[in-house]
Amino acid sequence: MKKRGFIYLVVTIIFIILTIGILKKTNLDNNISLAKSIQIILILLLIRIAIGCSFYIRRQFENRKYSYKIIMNLGLLIFIIVNILRQLNLLVQNWNVLNIIDIYTNTLKSFSYFAILILPCIIILATYSIIANIVLIIKEGFSPRKLLGIMLGILAYIGIAGSQGLYHIVSGFLMNNDKAFVKFSLDICINGTLSYFYTLILATLYCNTKAANHIPSYDQDFIIILGSKIKKDGSLNPLLQGRVDKALSFGNKQYEITKKEIIYIPSGGQGKDETTSEAEAIKKYLISKGINKKQIIIEDKSTNTLENMKFSKNIIDKINNNAKVSFATTNYHVFRSGVIANEQGLDCEGMGSNTKWYFYSNALIREFIANLVYEKYKHIALLFIINISLLILTLIGKYYNFLYIV
Repeated sequence: MKKRGFIYLVVTIIFIILTIGILKKTNLDNNISLAKSIQIILILLLIRIAIGCSFYIRRQFENRKYSYKIIMNLGLLIFIIVNILRQLNLLVQNWNVLNIIDIYTNTLKSFSYFAILILPCIIILATYSIIANIVLIIKEGFSPRKLLGIMLGILAYIGIAGSQGLYHIVSGFLMNNDKAFVKFSLDICINGTLSYFYTLILATLYCNTKAANHIPSYDQDFIIILGSKIKKDGSLNPLLQGRVDKALSFGNKQYEITKKEIIYIPSGGQGKDETTSEAEAIKKYLISKGINKKQIIIEDKSTNTLENMKFSKNIIDKINNNAKVSFATTNYHVFRSGVIANEQGLDCEGMGSNTKWYFYSNALIREFIANLVYEKYKHIALLFIINISLLILTLIGKYYNFLYIV
């Protein structure tokens, strides 16, 4: 930790020294020198922020594998890296260019580059989300929550055309000589904002996929099996059976490798329309698969994931408060379950069972929205900084005639 803090401090000092040096050598009467200096300082600033994000993400992954802060910082890191590469590319291209307008305009437009680059992927994700939720409603029945994916898919399409729509709304209040500048500014800011959200979607997808495919180390003391609704006859539905089979597969492999037996904690209470508790139904299934009753401790009071983790932790702490704990759930539910477990003070690793393709879309959207809500003030602050910075640079360009606007 001390080593990382020292490196971070050195990077900060180098950034400050280089920035001061560049500003001192900049001839403010030389527009080309000024534009290149702004580009170089911008690149240095982005590199400085990227290094800070990298350190933070690494520390978060070491301490907590499941955290919405990881998604936020990973999204920001992707956004910054793309812009560093674009700015470096522009700097090399424009080094011998004697036109300040081209240098400055292209530098500002580069912040829209990612939104345009990733556009096909976003269209595919939006289309997938709409189709997946329509299939989900057909297969599993209607509920308001299942409309979420359809609504967000449509919102993604609206966001793609957002700058044009907003421009037409405000253009009626503007003088003709201001319209081109306002359209340019809106394009830059809206595309910059969309780029930020797109990177968050990619970060969410990465964290969910990584969590779903994670395999805990084979030295676990307990494995919590998260319940879900059972059939009317008290047997497991395919989704819940997949979770239990995943736990069984892991437990059997751990015993095969290390000869260490794992204790199963089926977790889930009894719903109003269920003949028995989910935990009891899981226990019967485990016994039918050859698991000894002594290896099973049921938790049959919980009604949701938060209570699954909270009540299971209470059971584990009474037996061994230094135990190594894992949990089994459906692949799309691993990351969210891990976040909830961490909030309950339960340090654990998750594993995910496979499920039908149309379930994953809603889970991805839920995690994306949960991240926005959980870190809302930080997202608002970052978007404010990004957009104010872009507007200031645009206004400076207009004032000094640095911009080429058609």
